[in-house]
Amino acid sequence: MTLSAFSFPAFKPKVFLVDDDEDDRFLFLDAITELRHELIIKEFADGESLMNTLRKAGESPDIIFLDLNMPRLSGLECLDFLRKKLGDSITKVFIISTSSSADMIETTRNKGADHYICKPRDFNELKILVRIALQKAISPTSSPFLLNELVK
Repeated sequence: MTLSAFSFPAFKPKVFLVDDDEDDRFLFLDAITELRHELIIKEFADGESLMNTLRKAGESPDIIFLDLNMPRLSGLECLDFLRKKLGDSITKVFIISTSSSADMIETTRNKGADHYICKPRDFNELKILVRIALQKAISPTSSPFLLNELVK
């Protein structure tokens, strides 16, 4: 799969990246930056800071990349809150996790995540997965819940 260019609508999508691992956030942001520059990106090191921001903000992000295993509030707890506060269609939530457990993947689907990404070890694969996720966020099409299945 190539990393051909794609464009967002006229607005700049607001993306929240929530991951307690600073190195993972750095790599993810690097992948996003290489693919698309017209994004408004905000980082969070834990679920609690995300929840505090969402409680205070009057505006919701367009896309959230949400890690599962975090201190204070887990990704699952955040997902529950997000779907109760924002509903299913406002914000696209992409789970990003090292877990490839079928049970965990199914749990996140049942809780309202839009897609699941198993964190790859290869940076080029990460760029492909981020590109696919961004495309899915702006023009949803039928695809597997586990986006990694599209790059195998």
